[in-house]
Amino acid sequence: MAKPLIVARCGDQQNAPESTLPAFESAIAKGADTIEFDVAMTKDGELVVHHDYRLGRTDNGSGYIGDYTLAELKGLDAGGWFDTKFAGERIPTLNEVLALGKGSIRFEIDMRTPTLPFLKRLIDEVVRFGVVDDVELTSSHVPLLLHVKRINPRLRTGVFFRPLPDWMEPALGQQHAIGWMVLTDAQVAHLPSSLIEEVFMQRLHENNFLVHGSNLNNEEEIRRAVILGIDQFSTDRLDMALSIREELSA
Repeated sequence: MAKPLIVARCGDQQNAPESTLPAFESAIAKGADTIEFDVAMTKDGELVVHHDYRLGRTDNGSGYIGDYTLAELKGLDAGGWFDTKFAGERIPTLNEVLALGKGSIRFEIDMRTPTLPFLKRLIDEVVRFGVVDDVELTSSHVPLLLHVKRINPRLRTGVFFRPLPDWMEPALGQQHAIGWMVLTDAQVAHLPSSLIEEVFMQRLHENNFLVHGSNLNNEEEIRRAVILGIDQFSTDRLDMALSIREELSA
């Protein structure tokens, strides 16, 4: 059985504050294949790694990230909420995360600021670090994905899909999904657990698309996806995912 790539969502977030350098360091040390993180642009045009659009859940700030300068964001505590031993941990920049992982892990970057200046700056940094072949760009802002290939055709992109509405037959949903993949010139289809099924995966593979299981966080859905031949999957529970993959590939 082929081993799917394991994507540590926001790093090893069970053992360190999510989306911080310690979380990414732990994911790398444990053997994750990819770290996933979200990038937004600050008020002064810098790129920072933070899951939410708003501050406050994983730090001691408030308001929208884009309303603050990098220096102001670097003054926040992004670790104390998780454990006092991480108190004083700072919100990392994109450059800090790329420097940490270059040569040892892949990067899935979820783009949070839907502007061309943001996208061009992000791609410039990916190229400058020499990690184009180790990056997948994703976003809920689909127009960003369309512009990625216009700026750098070598970059891999992934499209998020949601569970089908009750009125939609699976065959129609699959047809629409493949159409979206073609129209966006994407390489990776990100599927929720409810869409991970053998026939659909086969159709995607026949069209040369990779299949990604989105946020698989319990044992049953991870086992099922691995057995069905998923190419990669993201998870909040890195230790469990690594254990299951090792067991099933033994």
